[in-house]
Amino acid sequence: MKIFTFLRNFIFEFFHIVIAFVLLIPFVATLSEDNSSDWEIYVNESGTNPYITEYGQVDIAAHRGGGGNAPQNTMMAIEMLVKEKENTGADIAEFDVQLTKDGKLVLIHDLTYDNLSDATEFFGRENISVNSLTYEQARQLNMGERFKLNGEKPYKGLRGDAIPDNLRIPLCDDVMKYIEENCTEDKFNYLIEVKAIGTDSRKATDELYKLIEKYNLKGRVMWSTFDPFLSGYMEKNYPEIPRSANALEAVQFIFYARMDWNFDITGATYEALQVPYGSSALNGFINTGTREFLNYAHKNNIAVQYWTINDESEISYLVNNGADCIITDFPERISQYS
Repeated sequence: MKIFTFLRNFIFEFFHIVIAFVLLIPFVATLSEDNSSDWEIYVNESGTNPYITEYGQVDIAAHRGGGGNAPQNTMMAIEMLVKEKENTGADIAEFDVQLTKDGKLVLIHDLTYDNLSDATEFFGRENISVNSLTYEQARQLNMGERFKLNGEKPYKGLRGDAIPDNLRIPLCDDVMKYIEENCTEDKFNYLIEVKAIGTDSRKATDELYKLIEKYNLKGRVMWSTFDPFLSGYMEKNYPEIPRSANALEAVQFIFYARMDWNFDITGATYEALQVPYGSSALNGFINTGTREFLNYAHKNNIAVQYWTINDESEISYLVNNGADCIITDFPERISQYS
């Protein structure tokens, strides 16, 4: 009897493995397929998603504040972004936030200071996490130390009082205040990713929401996280703030789109996908930029926003296929499409 039960269970599990393998063959084999010329642009006339743009028009998001023109996630980058808004056509300020040891919400992408600043030199050790330093300790660092512009490092070596304030780590509060006070008419929207991990991520989300309320940004901000648990926290506690798909949701969407399955059964509650393309997507192995993919998203009332797109041929390709937003280090390269 035990042998019969074992065989039955084995056959049952083996059957499911075979089915999964068969389904994965067309999925994996066609991930890089480019069939855009075979598809007409789909326009969802009944769509209600404000993040889906009119075909041929695309939102321009300055990645990390425009990290190709100035050190990423610094006030210097934000100041340049605001001053050049008319020339670049940028619509959106995109940046990342985390909490310091003393609970200050600051702009920074990496989980450590090592690769962006002079932290390892200043503190004499490596792997200096963002939440291991107080805000005042972090303000001693040069956040432009490793920034490259035209092959040079213009801010390398600045120390102490020689570090300008706009190259020190900024508070999210100060960044929002600067943007809102200096863009009184043609206002920026925001894409903000919470990069903090663990319990810090929920505290960071709470602090970010307070700032959204303080500057009356509801309707102009979307937040995101790769963490499925944090996206659940966002949705449960602050359902009025739209969010983009987390990592698991994005993988699920790509699978459903590739297989052309009924997306309604997923019960998805996010407004946008923020996904890589081209060299950012495993060197072209995954092509999320086809008209087929974008049509599937738009039919399901989901906007598609691409990061980090700096190549002008890739920008042209994505806009031609119906992309809703390009997240780029160089917003001026997309101004013709805004």
